Amino acid sequence: MDFPIFQVPYLGNGMSIALDAVLHVVISHGLAIGAVSMVVVSEYLGQRRASRDWECFARDFLQFIVFLTTSVGAVTGVGIWLITSALSPRGIGSLLRVFFWPWFIEWGVFTVEVVIVLIYYYTWQNWSGERKKQHLRLGLGYVAAAICSALLITGILGFMLTPDGWPWDKSLWSAFFNASYLPQLVLRLGIAYSLGTLFSVGYLVFTSRERNFRKEALAVFAKIALFSLAVTLLSAVWYFKVVPSAFKTHSLYAVMTSRFSQQPGLFWGITIGGAVFLLLFWLVALRRAIIFVRLLVVPAIIVAVLFVAQFERVREFIRGPYLMPGYLYANQVLLAETPLFAKEGMLPNSYWYNATVKRGDSVSQGAYLFAQNCSACHTIGGINNIVDRVQGRTADGLYVIVGHTQEMVPFMPPFSGTDQERRTMADFLFRLGDGTIKLGAPSRFLPLNGGPKHE
Repeated sequence: MDFPIFQVPYLGNGMSIALDAVLHVVISHGLAIGAVSMVVVSEYLGQRRASRDWECFARDFLQFIVFLTTSVGAVTGVGIWLITSALSPRGIGSLLRVFFWPWFIEWGVFTVEVVIVLIYYYTWQNWSGERKKQHLRLGLGYVAAAICSALLITGILGFMLTPDGWPWDKSLWSAFFNASYLPQLVLRLGIAYSLGTLFSVGYLVFTSRERNFRKEALAVFAKIALFSLAVTLLSAVWYFKVVPSAFKTHSLYAVMTSRFSQQPGLFWGITIGGAVFLLLFWLVALRRAIIFVRLLVVPAIIVAVLFVAQFERVREFIRGPYLMPGYLYANQVLLAETPLFAKEGMLPNSYWYNATVKRGDSVSQGAYLFAQNCSACHTIGGINNIVDRVQGRTADGLYVIVGHTQEMVPFMPPFSGTDQERRTMADFLFRLGDGTIKLGAPSRFLPLNGGPKHE
């Protein structure tokens, strides 16, 4: 293979990407789009109603948003590129080749967003009178730029699940304007405004505000939130209607894992319960019950963030065994390479393995084959621990399982390598399971970076 393999201890590669991505989505959607839109609405109401309360709330809330988006939001955004480039270089490289211009334009749009929001914030006190209308237009310009970013990124995210005709025609247009593009775009905007109104209410009730203004603002945000919640629920149904049936069957397993995947009632009970809780919360806010809103807003934010995590988890998981359907498996093996590896072997065609391993014994070979084939999802001794999966099985049994992973578990990529390499990895897994080999984080990386250093 072309790139070295990095494995994150304990968390694993997939979870490391997911944690950073979910936090970034919450900030980029909930704050950068949803909450700033509420700031613009508040500034507009302050100007229209000549209300100092709305004006002060908008200015103070914007300061909070700018601080978080330009610090945590910026770091997590760069973090996505850093983590994916290290853990999935072939995947991110392939996506860049397909979506070079949309991503290039999005980086430019993001720069414009940063410039506008900083001007919007630092000119708040100075632009008054007639210039106040220009300031409001500046806020609307920022919102338009932020939504433009969502327009560009959603095409790439949708492609990773519904690539349309791209595997055959290699056309940017068919890749970008894929089947799930429009429903996912509407869904993400619904999520953005659902989160944005929650953050707005949280800031409203936990900062010093005049009581009558709090009641007035609660009613305004609640009306926007109820509409956003309806859009989110309807677009979620629309989105999953266009997801291919072969992928849709993985949804329950994605959320409930193997432990609870046979209990769909539990999944639907929790999901519907969470949605009902958010609905009731906004109905309480609409009634302007400040005390109850203050008690419930933090749990409501947590529930909303968990829904975001659930959506992102399902979207990423169900496309398995692919990273780019019809082109690239989740373990970064090209579909077109599978026959080559089956004939000539994975190890002879892996540059970094041959460049770094000093003495290719069976443990080093098995460790590398596991890292290349399995470490996108599995760890040794961490989350989704492969040792738990193989304990109690025989070497021959593991050999058979490794050769039929995709038939047994449709969201797992097929093994890439020769029959002998399949035997080598099966023996490695067997010895991990029975304790003959003890590789734990971080020592489990050593066989890949300088020979067999194991117990």
